[in-house]
Amino acid sequence: MIGVWVVLALGLGWLQPKLQAKAADESETFRARGAESTLAHEQLKHNFREGRWSTSVLAFVADHGDVGAQQGKVATALDTLCGTATLPDLQGIGAPNSIACGDIGHTLGPQIPLSAFSSDDPPSMVLTSVFNGKDDTDSIVRDVTAIRKIVPPADGKPLAAYVTGQAGFDADRALAVEGIDGTLLAITGVLVLVLMLITYRSPIIAGLMLAVVVVAYLVATGLLYGLVEIGATTVSGQSTAILIVLMFGAGTDYALLLVSRYRDELRRSGDIDAAIARACERTAPAILASGGIVVAAMLVLGLADFNATREMGPILALGIFVMLAAALTLLPAVLSVLGRRAFWPVHPPVEPDPQPNVSPRWKRIGELVRRRPALLAGVCIGILVIGALGNLSGRGYLTINQQYHDPPESVQAQELIAKRFPPGRVAPVDVVTPTDTVDDLSKLLGRQKVISSANTDSQALDGKHISMQVVLNLDPFSRRAMDEIPKLRAKIKRLPGGDKVVVGGITAEQHDNLAALRRDAKLIVPLVLVLILLILMALLRAVVAPLYVMGTVILSFGFALGASSLIFTHVFGQPNSDPNLSIFAFIFLVALGVDDNIFLMTGIREEHARGLATRDAVISGLLRTGGVITSAGLILAGTFAALMALDLVALFQVGFTVTLGLLVDAFLVRTFLVPSLAYLLGERNWWPSRSVTDDF
Repeated sequence: MIGVWVVLALGLGWLQPKLQAKAADESETFRARGAESTLAHEQLKHNFREGRWSTSVLAFVADHGDVGAQQGKVATALDTLCGTATLPDLQGIGAPNSIACGDIGHTLGPQIPLSAFSSDDPPSMVLTSVFNGKDDTDSIVRDVTAIRKIVPPADGKPLAAYVTGQAGFDADRALAVEGIDGTLLAITGVLVLVLMLITYRSPIIAGLMLAVVVVAYLVATGLLYGLVEIGATTVSGQSTAILIVLMFGAGTDYALLLVSRYRDELRRSGDIDAAIARACERTAPAILASGGIVVAAMLVLGLADFNATREMGPILALGIFVMLAAALTLLPAVLSVLGRRAFWPVHPPVEPDPQPNVSPRWKRIGELVRRRPALLAGVCIGILVIGALGNLSGRGYLTINQQYHDPPESVQAQELIAKRFPPGRVAPVDVVTPTDTVDDLSKLLGRQKVISSANTDSQALDGKHISMQVVLNLDPFSRRAMDEIPKLRAKIKRLPGGDKVVVGGITAEQHDNLAALRRDAKLIVPLVLVLILLILMALLRAVVAPLYVMGTVILSFGFALGASSLIFTHVFGQPNSDPNLSIFAFIFLVALGVDDNIFLMTGIREEHARGLATRDAVISGLLRTGGVITSAGLILAGTFAALMALDLVALFQVGFTVTLGLLVDAFLVRTFLVPSLAYLLGERNWWPSRSVTDDF
């Protein structure tokens, strides 16, 4: 078995860098399936000559006085760009009042499209544009990087230059996630190793469990690369980042449970093979159910309309499936070979009548649950409800200016441009219309107060459609601008032929993405809850226990989301959240929260199956499993905390919220609330079952 996994890791592991390269191209990730903005994007891309181009907007800024006085430096920079070999796909460059070189397309647009002096007097900024012939992420990053090396720096004096526009935004996001997998692998690897050393005080067992997770990760990424190559799924930097923390966290959980049971069995018998067989027999049902819940929850994500959410489904499900296989086959095989040496320097001794190693802390907790279960349950529920009230405060969504801890050049430029030009200048709304609707549409757009200008831009290759660029008077990344999109679409639909007009561009995409996320939540949340509840009922052969376990996990999620919202606003100065936060936090906290509750409840049921009354089984199961389950929860939280080290605010918020929820689940819900509820309910936990058989 060890040989099989080694061959798989060697045969597939070398594809991991190729998967990272695929993940770097996020050009289609943040779109909604079937949305009008996506249709506009597809029409522009496939039916217009400029549709596959990337556009970088250059903002030349004089640090004082008239930017016209720096005309020579601007001209020199543009001439250098025109002649450089580092822009192999250069189509053309617009210059102030002229074309610097090449063909800038947009033949139906203004005479010099996307080139203008600012409105302040004297003008301190001039905008020009660079058009390149490829719009994939790798090409955009290459081109924007080359441009920035040639033009004056953003902090230059007396002339500064910023690269922004769609290409600038895309390049800066790609650069922000560049190397993200390596960073997370290093952070999570060190975290897992240190926490495992603290838990077992054995470098061999800590290194062994980490090695099993790494092997599973390499195999999973190789298989995922194959799926991406055949078109079965897409991949992004966001999904590969979450794959790392999920596999390392969940994988360590599974390994901890098995190793803990194996160590107990070694104290009962000197037969290594018998010990590992009994450990697998006792832990496999819980591990399979736990992993099955995570896989099922992740697969549900595949039903989403938002691309970034949908691609998570098969990627994370496959990762956990491979991790399950490694935990139940590779880990037992290696433990069997190493025997007691795996726990060096402290080898578990064989004892005639071994008693569980229970710390005084857990004995005190068990006694508290026995004496005050109702009080504990009430206090825990009260704390969770109070934290969940933070969700009532309401939060906006992150704008592009708020997506980074340290705003990159393209974002800085947008803020400067918004002070001197109509705010929508850098990110216009794209409209694709049949040619016979152009006149009526132009008149309609010209009457809208939120629109600064609306110009025809280019003619389609089929000659039947025309693209228009609409500049808003609003910040194109703001909620106000997004709210104008459905109003604008409704007015357009009322025009003759208006039902064939599509509205796209960044502002429309953000509106459509939010709408898709709301639809996805209405589908995914109830479906995940039903699936998890059914799996719990099948595992525990009961209805009551699964219901309150689910209730406590949902409360834990509500607390984490509400409390983190308050912390983001009042501690981190982040009044807005990423729109993905709620659904990602829900999926991970509910699936992983139930994950570890399974280990506790199966431990309780196992004690009950041995003949203990349910209330005694609750205390015994808590004492036997509490330490290892809490350690597993701490490690799982630590791996998600690694996301907080990244520059992207969206991943920081996901990491913080999930970490907070997992810690609350480990130290409050699973330690006090669930045992207290189980103790209060007694034999009613197993309703409608009447007894627990020894073959559980």
